[in-house]
Amino acid sequence: MIPSVNRHWHALRAAWRPGRCVLCAEPLAAGEELCTPCRAELPRLTPACARCAAPLPDSAPAKSECGRYQQRPPPFARAHAAYHYRAPLDRLVLRLKFGHDLSLARLLGEHLAQSLTAVVTALPDVIVPVPLHRARLRTRGYNQSLEIARELARRLNVPLDAHGVRRVRPTREQARLSADERKRNLRNAFAARRDYTGRRVALVDDVMTSGHTAAAAARCLLRAGAAEVAVWVVARA
Repeated sequence: MIPSVNRHWHALRAAWRPGRCVLCAEPLAAGEELCTPCRAELPRLTPACARCAAPLPDSAPAKSECGRYQQRPPPFARAHAAYHYRAPLDRLVLRLKFGHDLSLARLLGEHLAQSLTAVVTALPDVIVPVPLHRARLRTRGYNQSLEIARELARRLNVPLDAHGVRRVRPTREQARLSADERKRNLRNAFAARRDYTGRRVALVDDVMTSGHTAAAAARCLLRAGAAEVAVWVVARA
């Protein structure tokens, strides 16, 4: 099934299913996805490093940086994550990524948009999702980062560039690699399809772990002329 048909089929199926909490299965009113207790259990990420979104001590002042990048700053100007990547939020991400539950892309995009409105003072010119290689896209049927970015772009009223960056070679799953292997795995993995000269770009992904994927994609956008790249993710590991 081609990605666009696959996406609409899962959205239609989700629309017809009974209203139940996606975490505890308690009955819900029509159109709702999470019950109030489960929503309260989601691990919000605050405070966090303004540069890479890594968790900081509770005593850290607003807009603090973790100091990890003092010697070699990342190519992206800042990063924002709505949640810690831990239970029960991790269950939602994994169900979206591997369980083909595309209704969760709308839910996670909504939550990311809500968290961004509290911290972002100026919206970007365009939203770009981190792409999958075509081989993995054929296997999975959709790009979870693109599906999250669709909802985010709709809610923030920012243009979405779904195909401006492509992954030009297949890469191994980052979660199974060491930090050095992750960096080598993504070297020259992305290429821009268009000119981004002078544009402020928000790069969207589901989870940020080491930051190597975001950094590689951000370098690609900067080479294509982007004035600035911010990274927006649902969760930070």
